Amino acid sequence: MKHILGTILVVLMAICIGWTQQASSDNDAATKEDIEKLFTALHLRDMMQNVMAASFQQSRQIAHDTIKKKDPNVTEDQLKRMDASIDNFAKSLNLSGMLDDMIPVYQRHLDKQDVKAMLAFYDSPTGQKMLREQPAMMAEGMQAIRPRMEKMMSDITDQVEEMAKEDQKESTQPAKK
Repeated sequence: MKHILGTILVVLMAICIGWTQQASSDNDAATKEDIEKLFTALHLRDMMQNVMAASFQQSRQIAHDTIKKKDPNVTEDQLKRMDASIDNFAKSLNLSGMLDDMIPVYQRHLDKQDVKAMLAFYDSPTGQKMLREQPAMMAEGMQAIRPRMEKMMSDITDQVEEMAKEDQKESTQPAKK
C-alpha cells in the first residue's frame, strides 16, 4: 500500500511540475510585437521580396528553356504571354499578409528568450554579416541548384506528355464489351 501511495505521489508531483513549467513558458511566450521586431531585424520583408523575385526569374528562365527544348517552334510572343502571367501572379502576392500569417507560426516555435537571443545575434557583427551575405548566398545557391531544377522540370514535362499520350490512346481505342 505504501508503495502504491508513493507511486501516486511521485506521479502527482511530476504532473504539478509539468503544469508549473507549462505556465511559466506560457508567460514567456513571444508577443506579436516581439516577432515583428525579429522580422524587422532580419529584414524579412526585403529578404522575401528578393527571394521571390529571384525565384520567379529563375522559374521563368527554366520554363523558357524547358519549353524551347520540347517545342522549338514556340514563339517569343507565347513566352512573353507566359511571362506576363507569372508577373501578374507575383504582383498579386500580399507580402504584408504573408508576414502577418507567419507571426503565429513563429510564436508557436519561439519564446521571448529565443527572440531576445536571436535579436542579440543579429545585432552582433557576425549577425550583421549573415544578413549582408545571405542574399548573395541565396542567389549563388539558386544558381547551384539550377541544373538539378532543369532536370526535374524536364522529367516532369516528359511524364506529363507520356500520360497525355496514354490518355489519348485510351480514348481513341474502341470500348471493350
